[in-house]
Amino acid sequence: MAGRVEAASGKIRSLLRLLRRDGVEGAIRSDLLDRGRSLDELGRTLSWLDFDAWLTHLPGDSAYRRLVDPIGVFTDVGPDLTLALIDEIRGLRVQLGSGAEKRAEEPTIDRIQRVMAARELAAATTVRSADVVDIHAKRSTTPQPKKSPPRTNIRERLARARAAHN
Repeated sequence: MAGRVEAASGKIRSLLRLLRRDGVEGAIRSDLLDRGRSLDELGRTLSWLDFDAWLTHLPGDSAYRRLVDPIGVFTDVGPDLTLALIDEIRGLRVQLGSGAEKRAEEPTIDRIQRVMAARELAAATTVRSADVVDIHAKRSTTPQPKKSPPRTNIRERLARARAAHN
């Protein structure tokens, strides 16, 4: 029994680490709200084990799955069938079109994968916020000597002292 409790607590920790990743909490919260639940219910009316099972078996069009695997939406049967139908309709258009032989376009899924790969490459080559150098952090941390106050003549200091006492 103790082994099950330790395994559950380890799974809870891993789920908490997952939620702390950039953008993940918002995507999961959105998916839960789509299903009439809230992330605030986690640990109360939504058990951690149920949450883990739900998260593991999310459909490809969920916000979390799109965040983790943008092309994952095409692993579902519905979008796959839709893309196949689009390709077939395009092929029929080419065959029924003018008498001149037109070349068939590449399959839609191949075009989508090419575009997604180009986006990922562009995202990898752009400057991330972690790569930006904070010039304020580069300032020297050695203590600077205190500047002495500007010299004033004795008459000005006496006048200030008298004004303060009156």
